[in-house]
Amino acid sequence: MKDYPIEIDDYLSGNMSASEKESFEARLLTDTELSEELKLQQDMQTIYEDQEWVEGNKELLKTTEATQLKTFYQSDEAAALKSTINEVISENRSNSQSKTFWFIGIAASIAVLITVSLFVFKDTNYDELYASYIHLDEIPSLVTRGEDTNKILENAQLLFEEQKYKEATELFTTYHQKEKSIDPLSYIYNGISYVELNKFDKALSQFQLLGDSNTLQAKKANWYKALVYLKQKDKKELIAVLQTIVSDSNAYKYQEAKELLTEID
Repeated sequence: MKDYPIEIDDYLSGNMSASEKESFEARLLTDTELSEELKLQQDMQTIYEDQEWVEGNKELLKTTEATQLKTFYQSDEAAALKSTINEVISENRSNSQSKTFWFIGIAASIAVLITVSLFVFKDTNYDELYASYIHLDEIPSLVTRGEDTNKILENAQLLFEEQKYKEATELFTTYHQKEKSIDPLSYIYNGISYVELNKFDKALSQFQLLGDSNTLQAKKANWYKALVYLKQKDKKELIAVLQTIVSDSNAYKYQEAKELLTEID
């Protein structure tokens, strides 16, 4: 077996003389296996050493996923992982004939990658789950055929359907301020509009008004609150409201709440 691990480690740690380094770099031009092993070790070090957490396309740094990855990488949990990895590797380096530290480095890097991957995967799933559980076609229309419909509500619903959520919330707010008798469905439309605008506190206030409306629609309030927390990625509050729903088998969206609880655990 070739001593690639030891050579590469010496090269990356700066333990080669000038002539050894020159010879090593010359071999990289012709030895594909050596070149690939070096690239692998460099990638590993990017994970568990104090190097830049990501390189390359700087536009990637602007994405939500990149921000969350960087936050994780800089967290106390990640720091503890890197410290443990480096300690174990350092201990095994004392035996120059042993390649144990090389394999430990691989295993440790994989462990960090799995941790980070799970972190990102979970976050991605929240978006997918929200998309799969928000069924806008289930919301009854505010426009009733054969009956006079409040023009503000009618126009607000049209704006909602056109995904003009900011304009829709403005009309719903006007309606709520002007009318004494409020159609509880307007709280649902307005609340979802706020969710789509990422104004989660305002969305929750609308669904609280729905729950306090003393109407048949009031029973839907907890489910819509759950959707807010799902969109917000607030697992603690999401679990709490889902547990409230599943405590009553007659609750609105009881079965869906059970499924969602299982999916986020």
